[in-house]
Amino acid sequence: MTSVRHARKVANAFGGDLLLVQMLCGSADGQGPIDPVDWDIKKQRILIRLGLLTKGSEGNGTPCKIKLLEGECINQIKAFMELRRGDIAASPRSGGGMGWHSSETVWGVLSSRSAGILMIPDDAKIEPDTRYRRILVPLDGSSRAEAALPKATLLAKAETSEILLCYIAPEPGLTEFGSDDPEADRLHSLVRKRNDQAGRTYLAQIKKRLEHNGLNTSIKIRHGGDVRRALIDVILQDKADFVVMATHGQSGHGDVPTGDVARYVTDNADTPVLLVRCLSGRNGHHAFGTALPKEGRQPVGTD
Repeated sequence: MTSVRHARKVANAFGGDLLLVQMLCGSADGQGPIDPVDWDIKKQRILIRLGLLTKGSEGNGTPCKIKLLEGECINQIKAFMELRRGDIAASPRSGGGMGWHSSETVWGVLSSRSAGILMIPDDAKIEPDTRYRRILVPLDGSSRAEAALPKATLLAKAETSEILLCYIAPEPGLTEFGSDDPEADRLHSLVRKRNDQAGRTYLAQIKKRLEHNGLNTSIKIRHGGDVRRALIDVILQDKADFVVMATHGQSGHGDVPTGDVARYVTDNADTPVLLVRCLSGRNGHHAFGTALPKEGRQPVGTD
């Protein structure tokens, strides 16, 4: 029921319908004949369970339907989503550190070509009338990362949430050979300062546009280290209860379902994570084109 509540809140925010999908698969090893009577009994039990979930969530605004898919799990999910590319595919995610490989259902959702992927941890409990207070939106200066902003804006408006824009400033990569190098230290300090200022200017401009649209917005800059772990720290320290981010950032490769950062966050965040797929490619238009700094240098990947 927790996953259904989160999915319903997202559907409400985006003006969509909610479709509960259950997979009915054969034996895990694929061996042995399928007993048609046993199969039919399983189908009826699943349909009854889905019906109860639908009734239990009535009166919350969003229409809810049910769908049963039968056969090989991953292929069925991918084929089903192929016909619904404009939709968001949601899936519960169990703990235990298995991440994407916790079930075939999770992998099927993540490898589908849906417009968005909503991953909901099993322990992300939420009461029916609870709203999302703070939505984290990680940005790296690329148009790909900015693809998350329109969805984050819709969700924040529906939930009257604060949007927290976050930029993890990269540490300058200078080669060291074991001896003190004052010039290298000076260059490191200059580039680090430049990255910080460029990031702050960039986020401040986007913050201004969001606030112009009536959204409560704040910004956060973190420095260096592992971007993936830094984002998990921000989620915990700033008590974000929802994350909206792009499947790929400036360094992502489009031939994989998501980039490394998005994958790590969906695997390890204790909050729901909505991944938004950028369909315009690496050099797409910025979601907030006029939000880029007019003076000074921009973060890497924005020019």
